[in-house]
Formats: sequence, C-alpha cells, structure tokens
Amino acid sequence: MSKFKRLLAKSLSDSDSTRSQNAATFTGHIALVKRGAEVLLKCLDRRIFQQLGLDESEVDLFANTVRLGAYLHDWGKANQHFQEMVYLNTAQKSPDPKKRDKLKQLRQLWEKHHGKQMIRHEVLSGILALRVPEFRHWLEQCANADLVIAVWAAMGHHLKMTSDLDLTIRSGTGSSLFIYTDHNDFKRMLKMGRQLGLPANLPAVPGKVWQKEELERELKELYHEFDQIEQQIISENDTRRLRFIAAVKATVIAADLAGSALPVVDENIKDWIENVLSITLSENDLDQVLQQRLQGKKLRPFQQKIAATPHRITLVKAGCGTGKTIGAYAWAKKWAGDRKLFFGYPTTGTATQGFIDYAHETDIEADLMHSRADLDREILFSGDEDEGIDDRLAALTAWRQKLIVCTVDTVLGLMQNNRRSLYSWSAIAQGAFVFDEVHAYDNRLFGALLRFIDTFRGAPILLMSASFTPEQIQAIQGVVGELGEATQIIEGPKNLEVLPRYQIESIPSADQAWDRVRETLTRQHQNKVLWVTNSVKTCQELYLEAKQQIPDSIPVLIYHSRYRYFNRLEKHKWVIDAFEHEGAVLAITTQVCEMSLDLSADLLVTPIAPASALIQRLGRLNRRVMTTANHRVKLASGKIAPTLVYPWDDSRPYSQDELETGQHLVDQLAGKAICQENLAKIVAQMSTPEQQPSQSEWLEGCWCTRPNFLREPGYTITVLLEEDLANIKNAANQRQDKSFKKERQRWTIPIRIIPGFEKWRRNGYYPIAPPDQVKYRSETGAK
Repeated sequence: MSKFKRLLAKSLSDSDSTRSQNAATFTGHIALVKRGAEVLLKCLDRRIFQQLGLDESEVDLFANTVRLGAYLHDWGKANQHFQEMVYLNTAQKSPDPKKRDKLKQLRQLWEKHHGKQMIRHEVLSGILALRVPEFRHWLEQCANADLVIAVWAAMGHHLKMTSDLDLTIRSGTGSSLFIYTDHNDFKRMLKMGRQLGLPANLPAVPGKVWQKEELERELKELYHEFDQIEQQIISENDTRRLRFIAAVKATVIAADLAGSALPVVDENIKDWIENVLSITLSENDLDQVLQQRLQGKKLRPFQQKIAATPHRITLVKAGCGTGKTIGAYAWAKKWAGDRKLFFGYPTTGTATQGFIDYAHETDIEADLMHSRADLDREILFSGDEDEGIDDRLAALTAWRQKLIVCTVDTVLGLMQNNRRSLYSWSAIAQGAFVFDEVHAYDNRLFGALLRFIDTFRGAPILLMSASFTPEQIQAIQGVVGELGEATQIIEGPKNLEVLPRYQIESIPSADQAWDRVRETLTRQHQNKVLWVTNSVKTCQELYLEAKQQIPDSIPVLIYHSRYRYFNRLEKHKWVIDAFEHEGAVLAITTQVCEMSLDLSADLLVTPIAPASALIQRLGRLNRRVMTTANHRVKLASGKIAPTLVYPWDDSRPYSQDELETGQHLVDQLAGKAICQENLAKIVAQMSTPEQQPSQSEWLEGCWCTRPNFLREPGYTITVLLEEDLANIKNAANQRQDKSFKKERQRWTIPIRIIPGFEKWRRNGYYPIAPPDQVKYRSETGAK
C-alpha cells in the first residue's frame, strides 16, 4: 500500500494552470461538481419537473437528493488502485525529473494487479455510503433527501452500473484494496457535508485494507437491498417514481460534466453555467428566422395551421418541398419561447460522427446554432477507461446553443442511457422538439419516440413526416390519449400534394442507366442528375465508372458517409453548391442524401430500396415549384421528372422484407404521373407491425445504469486512421486551445465493421484502423 500526499480525482499535467490542478484534486473536483449541481438546480429544477410532469411538491426532495448524489459521486476514488492510476498517468505526462523518478515505482504497483482496478470507483462510493454504518448513519441525517436514490445516481454516473457481480469486481486484480477513509483529503471532503446540512460531528472511519471477499459480500448485500426497493416500485407501477429517479441520475451526470468542464481562461464556474443555461430562444429570434426564410412572403394556410395549433403534441403529414420547416419555425414561435429548439432527423450516421447541420439556410439560423458562450473549454479526465470524453465535448455544444439540429439519437438516446443524450440533459430539459421524417424510423427507434412522448409530459413536440403509417398514427394517439390529451393531424397543402412530379421506370440493371444520364446532362446544360445507391462500395464504383462515362466538361461528384468528418463537410457543401448554381452536374451518393441534402434533381437513378427510402429519394427530385399570376402552383422545371429504378441483389443493408415494400411501391406506380399524395396512399396501404413504446434503460434501470441500443444494430464503427495520428497532433498544436481531443473528432471516419477490430489499438475510445485494413483517399473516402 502506498501513501499519497494528495488524493486526486483526475490526472494532472505540468502545463495545467494552478486552477486546473486544484480542480483535479479529490476535494477540488467534488466541490466543483457540488457547485455545478447547485447552479443546475437553481436554473432547471422546476423546468425539469414541468418537462417530465412530476409533482411540484417534491421539488425540494429532488433538489436535496441531487445535491447528495453529486456530493457522493466520487467518494470511491479514495482507493489505492484509482490513485495509482491517476498518479501514473500524471507521471507519464510530466517532464519533471522528480515525477519521472516515481514512474518506475508506480508502474510496479500498477502491474501487481495487472493494470486493472479491482472495483470501479463509483461502485465503491455506494459501498462506503450504505455499507459502512458510520457513514450511512451520518448521511441519513441529510434532511428531505432520498439517500438510496442519491447513491444510485452516484454509482451510475459513468453508465457502468450493472447487476453482474463478476463484471463489477474484476478477477486478476489481487486479493485486497486499501481505502483511504482516514486521509486528510477524505476528512476535508466530509467537512463539505455541512453545506448539505449534515451533522458537524463527522464520522471517524479508519483507513483499512478491504479484502476482495469483503467487498463482494457487501456488494451482494447492497444488491439485495436495491432489488427489494426496485420490486416495490414495480409492484406499485409507480411510473412517476421512475421518472423522478431517472431525472435525479441525469442531473447528477450533468453536474459532473459541468464540474469537469473547466475554462481555459479564468472564469467563475457558477457564472459560466448560469450564462449557458440562460441561452434560450426568444420570440424575436424566431421572428427573424421566419422573416429571412419567407423573404417577404406570407405564411401559407398550411403553415398558419401549424403555427396556431393549440395542442402540445401535433402531427404534420406533408411531403417534401411543402414548407414544413417554415411551418415548424412558426410553431416554435408559439411553443419554443424561453426554450432550446431541437430539430431531430433520422440519419444513420453514428452519434460520434454526428450530423451535418443543414438548417444553415439563413444568417440568423447559423447564428442561433453557433455556440453562444466561450469556445475554449477542456474536459478534465482521469484516464479511467472510457469516460466518453468526445461525447462530453459534443454535448457541451448543445448546452451553448439555442437551436440544435441533430440526429434523433441525441434526444431519443436518453431513453436508453446513451452517453451523448445524458450529457445533453441540461439542454433536453429545456427543449421543445421537432422530429422530422418519422416514417423512416425503425421499430426500435419509433418505440423510443413513443416512450419519450409518454415521459416528457410537458414538452412541446411536433412530429412531421411525408407518410405516417396508420399504425404509427394510432400508436401516437394512443400514448397521448393515455395522458389525457388530444393530438392534431395537419395535412400538407392539397395543391402541392396532388401536383404530379415524378414518373418511375424500371430498368434491368444499373448499366442501362448511363445512356439516359448522359442524355439528360448533355441535352440541356443546366440539368442535374442524382444517383443514389445503397452502399458505399457501389457508390465508389459508380463514381469511378462515371468518370469514364461522362464528358470531362461535366462535373461528377461523390458523397457518402465514410469520409473524415472535415472531408465530409467539404463534400456536402460541394454537392449543395453544384445543384444551386448553373451548369450540369452528376452526384453519386448513398442514403446520406435522403435527409441531409436540400436539392432538386432533373433525373433520379436508384436501386430498389425500402419504400420509405424511395420516398425520401424522390423528395430530392423535381422539388421546386412556383406560383403563377392566378395563384396556381406549377413545377419550376415545367415537366414531370423521371426516376430509373434497377434491382438490388446484396443482402445488406436492407432485409428482403424491406426491399419488398419498395418493390410494391414501384409495381403500383411505375409508368404513372406520381404526386406526393400517391406515395402517401401507398405507404398507408402497407401492413406494418403494431407499434408499442419500447423498454427504457433510463426509466426502468432503477439502480442499474448502463446504455442500450437505441436503433436496430448497424454495420459500422467509428475509427481513426493510423496514418492520421501525426497529422491530428500537428493540427491540434495549431489550434488556439491545443486540444487533441477536439481535433481528433474532425478526423473520425465511420467504416464497416471489420472482424477483429476489437484487438486494434485505441486512441480514447476510437479504434485505430491499421493501413492494411482501411485504405483512404480524400476523393473517394474509406474502403
């Protein structure tokens, strides 16, 4: 057992300011998290209760329980293994000869238990709080607080709390563990309890060696107590209690994030958090968006209906190009004042990859989406396995924005304890929500949406889709009806919905499309062709073939998801710009175009795909309309636009059942002049499974806190390339904040899952793809 002069909560760097070094200590970090909890509660406690439909008589109970959870969350770091780890991480980063001299000793200590901690520190926090009688008796005197729920929040704040004892206490880590409950820093931490109203007479617990069997025994007793409480909640069907517990846990996680997000410049953490949480939308903000979007025009009657809806939950059923987005902003003017506004889109990119914002249509939107507080913050971390450092940095952006355009995962991921969602809790707790393209949700994602509606009983929610299925509408109305509320379904403008725009033609193979593509591009030099395929591999192959098939004078662009993030931003912009400006162009893309490209093509080429995907792809075709002098609408192109559909033989990424829905749509509509109403009717005729709210780890986990999948399992992981590591380091050194963690986000790439990737080296939690496994070209992306 080694004695440490100071207990640390985070690893240190010699370049850290005195303030950062103090914040990394055991007592300093707990003090900051406590302060973060205080400010969060001051700003948000009643908003949280209103958002979740909780009983306001329990606001004080909630606040005191959160304070206690924040105070307890890192008690367990006062143990031998954790201190060895952070001191080792500190020594490895330091050029100081004295610290370097201790490196060998620290490594020897660390390797005695095979470089692993016996027990996670947050689990140990729970054992100390509830299984050491002196501590429990003292903590139970915290007035109007629920100690057990506070402990659940503390034990789950890293999302690693499981009921599996073998995963909680690790094998190969020795037979004993020293816990520093008599350390001067631990005693200083106990004195902080007076700020919570705990007795001034502090518990005296000597530091001691805990045997592994003793920890296992105490943990089993703890699990037994937790199980009994959980069974009582379940037997009483106390859903309000479940929402209360989930809110406590999320708020403690937010407090830990706030206490770890230290400014580069000197700043009071209380002032910073208050400033961030006050960044919400005003009526004037939304007025300006509408004025710039409308460009002097008035809201259409359809948009006026959306704006005037009296219902907290409203459905908008309208096709692409009908003005739903403007209608959503008009809705937000009534419902999103003094809130943050989330636009959630069901893109298939990973949460780490994020989603390329496409609401930057006006200067005011770009301004609202920009972080409105300081940009130079760094997350202090201990180096303790996966702390979700990149998700924490990304979530802080949502804290600082008025308008958040994101994947739906950012919001609905809360239902399954997804990291980024939990870290965004302070923003979600103030949110109004627009969920677009709901028809594209898989069953699991839609089930999470239903559970979100049932849980967020005070949040304004606007649901939009070109083609809700009858089962979806029935399920939404059922959940809302159980809450004692009604919904309103607003149909799109009839004159736009019945305007013939498309004609589908089946062709035997992709090769048969090239003559039509060339003819379209060369017949009129303004024509645009969009070719959407179902996989990155075929996208790359078609692009290389297009370079041979299409005259050099006509630009050929490629866009898919498997680029470095900053390369993808460039590709996105090039495609948008090419379709907005004069001149013929061919864009070869994947499903990324279905939600994220606001463009209008003259010819669409696509393999067969699920009906929902085909509808989205058709939404990029012949999109623009104009109003005549006698107030009739007509296509800006003046003609119906063709779509060429060819077979798809690969088993991925769609199941045969999904492809059959698309084939049904093609069979029904091929050769006809198609309008958006025709597409909606086809979808309405399709039989889909009965939709039910999904199980929720966030709500039903009680004392367990672990993430679960929000969507059906996919085929991709997000990596860094080995060849990029030196470039990331150099680029980070050019940044004002010198942040490697922030810079590496720009270099992440989603790739298909490659067998054996689990054995690759990691940087943070990103696997590092070896050069022989992933080839990358800036032009065509990863393969």
